[in-house]
Amino acid sequence: MNNLKTLLKREFLLAFSNFSSIFTYFSFFLLALLIFIFSLGSEVEKLQTLHQPIVWVIFLFSLILISEHFVLEDFADGSLRELQFLGYSGELIFYTKSIVMLIVVMIPNLFLIPISSVFFKIEFINIVDLSITIILAAPTLVLISLLSAFFSVQIKKNRFFQFIIIIPFFIPIIIFATSPYEKYGLFDFEQKFFILFGLFLITLPLSLILGKLSIKEINN
Repeated sequence: MNNLKTLLKREFLLAFSNFSSIFTYFSFFLLALLIFIFSLGSEVEKLQTLHQPIVWVIFLFSLILISEHFVLEDFADGSLRELQFLGYSGELIFYTKSIVMLIVVMIPNLFLIPISSVFFKIEFINIVDLSITIILAAPTLVLISLLSAFFSVQIKKNRFFQFIIIIPFFIPIIIFATSPYEKYGLFDFEQKFFILFGLFLITLPLSLILGKLSIKEINN
């Protein structure tokens, strides 16, 4: 328990000391949003129809963009090797990085999703629905993004290769997260919650195991 607290404190200090991760996420989200708005024009109906897909696309690319921030710095300065030398397990390192990355991702979303709804003139109930769905799907997506960042560092490939790795694993989550409730009859919010939570429970142990192996390979 003490190891968990120590690592969480370390990751929080690194993440919030220079705000680079939050600023990168925030600026990329806004820039991509403005590009979509200017390219689509001022047709309100078209903008409202495309709001949810656009937000999801930007959200996914933003995850890929900042996930390397939580891996590259520790890899470059030897901190990953030092942490394992001090007795911290690979699972614990991966777990704490996932928690902090999730918080770093969700803080900007509390502001960015309402801001995006202003541009697209979205009703409040739809904003709430999109926000809750992203919150439910975010833990699983963060685990997958962080794991792909470790893989890309391990095999010394760029973000394009990371993108190729990550997209197939994003697809099932996105399908259930973006499916309209009425499409499946009895597919309501409660069922969506349990499906996304079930995907998280499947992803969590697999990510911890693969994350541990990846960290071990990186340090060898």
